[in-house]
Amino acid sequence: MKRIVLWRRDPRESAIVRTAVATGYTGVGRNQHGMGEGCLDRYDCLKLLADRLIDDQMLVVTSLSTNTSVFASLRKSGPGFYGLNMGLCTGFAVGVSLAFPKRKVIALDSDGSMMEDTSVLITIGDVNPKNLVVIVFDNQAYARMGPTATARNANLAQMAQGAGIETTRTVRTIGEFEEAVTAALKGDGPSFLVAKVEAETTRARATNPRRTYGRAMREAFIDEIMKFPDYRGPGAAAAPSD
Repeated sequence: MKRIVLWRRDPRESAIVRTAVATGYTGVGRNQHGMGEGCLDRYDCLKLLADRLIDDQMLVVTSLSTNTSVFASLRKSGPGFYGLNMGLCTGFAVGVSLAFPKRKVIALDSDGSMMEDTSVLITIGDVNPKNLVVIVFDNQAYARMGPTATARNANLAQMAQGAGIETTRTVRTIGEFEEAVTAALKGDGPSFLVAKVEAETTRARATNPRRTYGRAMREAFIDEIMKFPDYRGPGAAAAPSD
C-alpha cells in the first residue's frame, strides 16, 4: 500500500519550505514577489479545519487553488464541492447556504479569486445568510503572475464590512485563526475571515483526484447532500406535511 504524505518539513530551509514525499509535489517555497506581512502556514490552517473544526454535517466549497488539493486530501468524508474557478467559490457557497439554511457552509477562497468578483460581498451583505462562513486565504500573490492588490492597498476585510457583512476579521497567527473560525462556526453569520498566509510557488497535487475534480467529484457531492434529511432537490423524499 502506497504511503501518502502531503508535505514534510525540510530542515535545511525555513519552516515554510515543503518537499514532496509521495505526491510528486515539488514544494511550497518563498514566492519571488515576497511573503507579504502574513506568517500563517496554509497547510496548518487547512489541517486544523479538516481534523478538528469542520464536521461531516457541514458543506465546504473551495476555490481552484492549494485550498482544493490539500483540503480535499485531508478531509476524509463529508460533502465538498472542490476546485471552482476564480471568482466562483464564494458565490457558489452563498447559493448552497441558502439551499441548506440549517447547516454551516464554509467557503475556502483565495485573494485572487475573491478579487475576480467582489460584488458577491454585496450579495452576502444583502441576503445575510446566517450559516455562511467565508475564509479567504490571502497570500498576496498569484501563483505565477505577481502580487495581488492585497500586497499593496486592498483590504478585503474592510471591503466586506463596507458591503454590509458585520462579522469580519483578519488573522495572522494559528491561534487567531482557530479562535476566529471556532466562533464563526458556533455563532450566527455571515462571517468573513481573511487569513494572511505565506505565498506558495507550486501547487500541491491531490492524493485522491477522483474525489477532488471533475464529474466524479460532482457526483460524490450530490450523493452526500442527498443523504441529508433537509435535502429538497431532485430525487428527494417528500417534505413532511405540517
